[in-house]
This record gives sequence, structure tokens and C-alpha cells, in this order.
Amino acid sequence: MSKKRKRRFRGNRPFYIIVIVILIYVSWIFIDQRIQLAELNSQKGDLLKTMEQLREKEQLLVEEKEMSNDPNHIERIARERLKMVKPNEIIYIDQERAKFQD
Repeated sequence: MSKKRKRRFRGNRPFYIIVIVILIYVSWIFIDQRIQLAELNSQKGDLLKTMEQLREKEQLLVEEKEMSNDPNHIERIARERLKMVKPNEIIYIDQERAKFQD
């Protein structure tokens, strides 16, 4: 009987090799998909963070747009960003403070 078993195994050898190759291929596909899924989840997290930051920026821009018609806001922006002054107004610049701001 042992000779019959050996003959059967030898006769089925191509079948076993094909099954092993298919199992290795399916395992490789599964592992590759898991890696891709992990990368996509990471990208999703990054995109969600970026989206949240953009929503916050959008909200700030909407608020700034609403304030753009306010005369006090316009004056403050003109003084701070454009360094504009009212007529007959004298601006004093603290040299020590100016050194630290540059």
C-alpha cells in the first residue's frame, strides 16, 4: 500500500503545486490590499484635518467679510496694515520696541 500512496502523491504533484501557488497568490493579494487600505485610511485622516482647517479659515473669512463694511474696522486696518494716520496726528515710534518687532 505504501507504494500506491507514493504513486498517488506523485501523480497529483502538479495539482498540489497549483493549489500552493494559488494560495500564495491569494495571500499576497490580501496582504497588498491591507497595506493599501492602511495608506488610504492615513490619507483620509490627513484630508479630514485639512478640510477642518479650511472650514475654520472659511469661517474667519466670512466674519472678516461681514466686518468689512464697519467704519471702525476699516480705520483699524488702515492704521495697522497701511500705517495711515489722521490729519494733524503725530505718531511716536518707540525705537527699543521697534528693534524687537523686526
